[in-house]
Amino acid sequence: MRLLALPLLLLLGACASTPVAPPVPESEASRPLPSQSPAFPSGASIANPTESGFQAYLEDLGARARAQGISDATWQRTMRGVHLNMKSISLSGGASGGMGRISKYLERVTPAQIQRGQARMAENAALLRRVERETGVDPAAIASIWGNETSYGSVLGTFYVPEALASLAYEGRRRAFFEAELMASLQLMQRGLITREELVGSYAGALGQVQFMPSNILKLGVDGDGDGERDIRNSLADAFASCANYLKAHGWRPGQPWLAEARLPSGFRWETAGPDITKSAAEWDAMGVRTVSGAKLSSLVPAGAPVSILLPMGYRGIALIAFENYRRFLDYNPSQSYAVAVGHWANRLKGGGSFAGSWPESGGMTASDLEDLQSALQRLGYDLKPDGRYGDRTRAAIRAYQVSRGLPADGYPTPALLQRLRAEGVS
Repeated sequence: MRLLALPLLLLLGACASTPVAPPVPESEASRPLPSQSPAFPSGASIANPTESGFQAYLEDLGARARAQGISDATWQRTMRGVHLNMKSISLSGGASGGMGRISKYLERVTPAQIQRGQARMAENAALLRRVERETGVDPAAIASIWGNETSYGSVLGTFYVPEALASLAYEGRRRAFFEAELMASLQLMQRGLITREELVGSYAGALGQVQFMPSNILKLGVDGDGDGERDIRNSLADAFASCANYLKAHGWRPGQPWLAEARLPSGFRWETAGPDITKSAAEWDAMGVRTVSGAKLSSLVPAGAPVSILLPMGYRGIALIAFENYRRFLDYNPSQSYAVAVGHWANRLKGGGSFAGSWPESGGMTASDLEDLQSALQRLGYDLKPDGRYGDRTRAAIRAYQVSRGLPADGYPTPALLQRLRAEGVS
């Protein structure tokens, strides 16, 4: 990947430690294409994607890209031979109810992967220490993302990224997002920052050792080795510096933890847990929450720092303490299962052990069953959208229902809860 040297860019905010830099303006490459097509409006999904429909979409999209300044030569060079990629669409549609997928993510955190990661960190210790000095980001955080995303660079993906992005944009569930990312890949080509051969990555369009979307390469890629490029595919220096820059731009807090297993007091109020609820470290201390080793939270972060208690598989599972740096992993990938797994991976790379507690043998729901559960709650008057996805609104509705019925209010969807709703005659 040929990425020309540009000034260090910091962006994409979220929560933070001390401010590290003001946000930069949104890049043109990250904006949706102008003049939304009447034939392919944003948010309108295609029930039965076809090759002929896809090619018609490309004609429409190409005209809009050219209107935004993409040359015909760039379009032809990038999109030549592109066809509908149903595999990308299929892989992007695997919604899972609740956080049942956490077990799949945690399966990757094997002793062999941790040992291999520690060896790779040792090989690159000087580089990682330099990146830490420059950004404040812990090397274990970088290495855990590197390990989870590409198995330390050994699995970079085999999809032609413009084809994957165009296919996902055509399918339509997140058309504006994928059109913007396709536009960013075209910008990379037009500016000579990448070759067609280097535009190979994940089914969803991510590239390089640490899997950046094209727009983030433009906005947050860093030249880490001083060669005038930001090559996150072939240069570990560029990949590590870019990953750290991403986390720093979103508000990484140097020297602070990200995730710890919790020891909850007897009588803990389950309704106070969830990633959508925060209290200060001092407040959790006063409620008797400790790490599994017995430490007060305010001994690890400032007393006023916002902290959440997570119940990834409900009150019967392991409870976790999510500090602000945990949310930086969420910024990288907005999946609680991903963030928990990467946070645990980073802890293990730093020498931490496995969880002291145990997970339930099964958890989560199918997307279809979760949609049924959401529909039942909606009919009871709760404010949520039946979409088969488990987010803060669904969690809050489940929690409110559980409180109203005197149940442990962990906000977690289960088959038993769906059965109860059906028995109440609201399904």
